[in-house]
Amino acid sequence: MEEVKKETGWIDKSLPVDWGKVKEEAIGEILPQHMKLWWYCLGGVPALMFMLLVGTGMLLAFYYVPHPDKAYESVAHITNDIPYGWWLRSLHRWGAEIMVVTVSLHAIRVFATGAYRHPREVCWISGALLLLLTFGLGFTGYSLVYTQQSYWAMTIGTGIAGKTPIIGSFISRFMMGGEAIGPDTLNRFFIIHAAILPVLLFLLIIFHIIVIRLHGVAEHVVGMQREIVRGLSRGDE
Repeated sequence: MEEVKKETGWIDKSLPVDWGKVKEEAIGEILPQHMKLWWYCLGGVPALMFMLLVGTGMLLAFYYVPHPDKAYESVAHITNDIPYGWWLRSLHRWGAEIMVVTVSLHAIRVFATGAYRHPREVCWISGALLLLLTFGLGFTGYSLVYTQQSYWAMTIGTGIAGKTPIIGSFISRFMMGGEAIGPDTLNRFFIIHAAILPVLLFLLIIFHIIVIRLHGVAEHVVGMQREIVRGLSRGDE
């Protein structure tokens, strides 16, 4: 019998990739039973919130003005005058808060269940860096409103950064754009918040996911220990 050749479209001819194998490698992993517990799914929520923040942040950037004399007015303009601007800003704000909370809870869960142990040290380190970058995004984003509270938050934040051993003074001057908070500080915070940190966070998320796929999902150590104890007790009977 003659072999029937499957007709391929333009995309398959231009990109000769076995998409079935790619799909299997990407989402074909069989997850253990304990992954049905909600606290084991906290890692995916920050990723979804990050995508939401990128989308809403790009739209907000069309109207935001990173200047001390116009920053607050531009935020008020977005909230009060732009159609659905209040809704867009609310999505961005609450998405950021949910991301910070869920990343923190995810780190606590990983530590409490011992999922950071060998051979997952690299995964734990990348996750800790993701947590720090998330805090940085939250801090710089809060400062962009440029109210009295955010101004003093910038003052405290740059002061804490200045206490870093050896490179503290450099980091503080880099963040402020000089020796004190001035017109250049808000512009630098905007660039850090809208460009530098999102790119670093995106690359680190990709690396974090790759490491997780290489090692697989961590076992439910507490549940396994309970099953062992139950098995031993039954054996004694």
